[in-house]
Amino acid sequence: MVLIVGGVFSILPFLGLWMLPLGLMLIAADVPMLRRPMARLIMWAADHLDRYRMRRSKR
Repeated sequence: MVLIVGGVFSILPFLGLWMLPLGLMLIAADVPMLRRPMARLIMWAADHLDRYRMRRSKR
């Protein structure tokens, strides 16, 4: 919950938007209904990161 609230205050220099998704991922680990969507999101992000890295390495 602290990470989600910290994400709301992302305008402050020591807090960032990274706290919001991290907090949601931690909550999703405890809420069975959110586990599958969060796993899909993580796999989607990992796939896009791999594609980005491959494009960067070809340059």
